[in-house]
Amino acid sequence: MLLFKRLIACAIWGFAMTFPNGNGDARAQQNSESAEYLGFVQFQRLTIHKLLSVAHSEDFSRPEELKRSPLSQLEENNAKNLNSHWAWPEQTLEMIDSYSPFLFRTKKSQELDEVKILLDVNSKGRVSGFEVLGEVDKGLKERLDHMIRKLPDCKPVPGYENYRSERFELTIKK
Repeated sequence: MLLFKRLIACAIWGFAMTFPNGNGDARAQQNSESAEYLGFVQFQRLTIHKLLSVAHSEDFSRPEELKRSPLSQLEENNAKNLNSHWAWPEQTLEMIDSYSPFLFRTKKSQELDEVKILLDVNSKGRVSGFEVLGEVDKGLKERLDHMIRKLPDCKPVPGYENYRSERFELTIKK
């Protein structure tokens, strides 16, 4: 609810997701420093980047093949800032952030400051796989797997002729 109120206030004043990151605010903008990243969104202890396309040309869906629902302003802004034709549902970032204590609860995982994950979203908007970057213990990988299975499907952003699979890099900090 607090995030929704902040979103309305920003929309009224025309700031549309360009406010500083603090107290749960989200920050999103194009990342021109790295050729590998196309855009990013930051929310509390996590950052999500869209990576250059890894899609195969035959792996795509047409708009009429997908279940479409209206996007909220936050979802639209996040998709635009990620430069993606997939919108992560509004509660997704908050949900992932809430898993941080669960992910870093063991002695081995508490030694880490952050964990980076590559998330693959298929041409239907479903998270189809993930890869953990760096060394993590078996327990942390299992907890990440549990969290990722709970993620909702991405929503197609209207206006595209076809929807391809995409790859995102998710960084979760302790």
